[in-house]
Amino acid sequence: MTVRVTARRRVVCRAVVPLPLTARQAWGQLRDFHRYAAHDHFHAGFLIEGGVPQAGARLTIEHRYGPFRTRRVGRILRWREGEGFAFSDLSIGDARRAFPHVLRMSVGPTSEATCALTIAVTGRWTAPTPRWIARLWLAWVFLQIVQKTRNGLLLFAATSQRPGAPQIRS
Repeated sequence: MTVRVTARRRVVCRAVVPLPLTARQAWGQLRDFHRYAAHDHFHAGFLIEGGVPQAGARLTIEHRYGPFRTRRVGRILRWREGEGFAFSDLSIGDARRAFPHVLRMSVGPTSEATCALTIAVTGRWTAPTPRWIARLWLAWVFLQIVQKTRNGLLLFAATSQRPGAPQIRS
C-alpha cells in the first residue's frame, strides 16, 4: 500500500490485494456498488441517478463524520463489467474544495484461480495542514477501505469454498 501527497498536494493512494478468487468471482461481489463504494469510512450512503450503476450516472453521496452529516456529489466515471469502476467524490458548493477525489476499484486475473484487486484514490489535498499530517490521515482512511474490501472478498471466498456450499462456476 502506498500513500503519497506531493508538494503540489496531489494525492495518490494505491493498494494491490491478491485474492483466492477468479476475477469473475471477485467482480461478482465488487459490482455491488452500494456495498463496496461504502467501504470508505465516511460514506454513509449513495443515491445513484436512475438507480443502476453505470458510467455517467450522477451520485449523491451521504457522508458521516461522527455526529455530523453532509452531502457530496459525484459521477460514476467508469463502469466496466467484469473489470471495475471509478467514481468522483466532490463538494457540492465548490468541486475544488474539501478533498476532491476519485476512488477506483478493479480486478484482473493473476492465474486461472486467482486475481488481484487494485484500489486507488487520487485527488487534491485542500486542507491547510502539513503534508505529513495529510499522509497520516489518508493512510488511516485508505487502510480502512483496503481492509474492509479485502475482508469482504476473503469472507466470500471462504464461505463459497467450504464443503457443502454451492459451487461457483467461472
